[in-house]
Amino acid sequence: MDTTSDFTIHNGKLTILAAFGHGGELDKTQLKMLIGGEVIAERWNKPIEIEKAEGIAVIAAGGEKITCNTNMYTDIFAAGVSILRTEIEIRDKISLNDILVALHSNTILVEGLDYQLYANKRIKEIREKINPIKTVAYYPDIKKFTFLKIKDFTPQLDQKSLREQYGEIIARFLSGETPIRALHSKEIMEKTANDLSYYDEDLFLASTEGAFVIGCDGYINELRELLELAISLLLLFQIYDRKIDVEISNAFDALKKLNSSRYYFITQAPRKLEKSLFTVSEIGLVILDDIKDLMNPHKITNDWYYQSFYRTCWIRSKYGTLEN
Repeated sequence: MDTTSDFTIHNGKLTILAAFGHGGELDKTQLKMLIGGEVIAERWNKPIEIEKAEGIAVIAAGGEKITCNTNMYTDIFAAGVSILRTEIEIRDKISLNDILVALHSNTILVEGLDYQLYANKRIKEIREKINPIKTVAYYPDIKKFTFLKIKDFTPQLDQKSLREQYGEIIARFLSGETPIRALHSKEIMEKTANDLSYYDEDLFLASTEGAFVIGCDGYINELRELLELAISLLLLFQIYDRKIDVEISNAFDALKKLNSSRYYFITQAPRKLEKSLFTVSEIGLVILDDIKDLMNPHKITNDWYYQSFYRTCWIRSKYGTLEN
């Protein structure tokens, strides 16, 4: 591995977040069974860690590979989304470019499986744990987010020099892109210009696909938790949007049957129409009552900095913009 020209990480953590629907909102009884204790009232609107395991991961890119200790967590968001959090500890030298290649070639192995197979296996196990008896139709899409926290690296550059010399590879990481097309200078600048960190010596760049972090040691867990919540909320909107689309299609189908049948009053069409419209109304109430609160940073935290961070991450995740 040529570390003379590459941005090289000596000590850091690569975290892969995989957000997925777990089959609907959880009540306190279910949560108590999962975590073995009373649910803290203020945790209803934040991810709750329910389990942790230790393992080994391998990051491979071309002929290079490193073996890393790994912690695997399950974070449950009571409103209907869970996150599989895989934290890979980097203790051997590896370039940022090799990490990018490994992510896109699916050559990160966790417990002997490539990450995609590992994630699918764990998500199936988590869903079965949450819903051990009933059969549930799960939302199929998984939202993946990559979080790279760097502690020691070479060359030792300040933030301005880091953006100037390695802005393109950082922008590719934040964009979730492999080196196929040339990036425009404006695109690189937009990706690397918006720092969400609190202190001048720290760096927290976030996009819809990932976060590139240097420092932030004293408050990194709070930022990661708020980021998880923003990702969960985005996926929750997608789940409810899909449910509404299905019910509206069912309602239109029932209307067509009502119009085409001479005996509509003795068919199932009126009941199906009523059921679909009622379901859409229920979802609307959930969005207005619960999810609207989750969109309000003041309902999440009293700290002004965390409020601003959460709002920015939520907007960025939802719209893919850099606007505040």
